[in-house]
Amino acid sequence: MQSPSKSPKSSRPTPVVDVEQAEAALVEHYPRLVRLAYLVLPPSLGRNRRVLTAHALTQRALPRSRRTG
Repeated sequence: MQSPSKSPKSSRPTPVVDVEQAEAALVEHYPRLVRLAYLVLPPSLGRNRRVLTAHALTQRALPRSRRTG
């Protein structure tokens, strides 16, 4: 039985995703994310409630707006 080989840690730091980049990616894929959320919600909610809930869930994934001042 072989022991799992461990890869040496690279000296490169892990890339940090900027909040603006993350928000841009979510906004770009917003329609797809809403459709996915709609599909995983139970059909017993009804179409209208599923649509509203899918949008609410997707919007919750967006970063909170920053307040200046």
